[in-house]
Amino acid sequence: MRSQVIKIKNIPQQEPPVHYIRVKPVTALSVMLGAGVGLLFTDAVWQVIGMSMIMFALFCLVLLPDRVLVVFNPKFMILNNCIDRSECMMIYWDEIVNWQYEWHPANDNLTITMVDGSMQIIELYSKRRVAKYMNMYAPNKEIKNVRIKEGKI
Repeated sequence: MRSQVIKIKNIPQQEPPVHYIRVKPVTALSVMLGAGVGLLFTDAVWQVIGMSMIMFALFCLVLLPDRVLVVFNPKFMILNNCIDRSECMMIYWDEIVNWQYEWHPANDNLTITMVDGSMQIIELYSKRRVAKYMNMYAPNKEIKNVRIKEGKI
């Protein structure tokens, strides 16, 4: 099996990554920052709201930690779910048997089952962003969550 745990510095650099999924929602925070600046040029009440939005967005962008969770590439995906932060799991698309996005109260998990029977689990926060690339590179391998309401068969 070609999929394995490797050092981050040993990731092949032949093809650039298509998409990163990060911990921090930089786009949403940037929009909030821009909206806050826009509100500074309105009435006094809206200026206070705008200042609050600016302070919150700057706090999140500057002080909160950020790291890459998943990297999507046409040949493989990188999961940064190893305990040692200098290592990552490189998974080739043809070695994925199936994948499932699981909702939990505290956080969501992406569970990937490999050809050798092993499972890789990583905590994520948005199915929409993950499912787009998983369906693009590992089509028809998603296990859909079947939710049955109680009392109905």
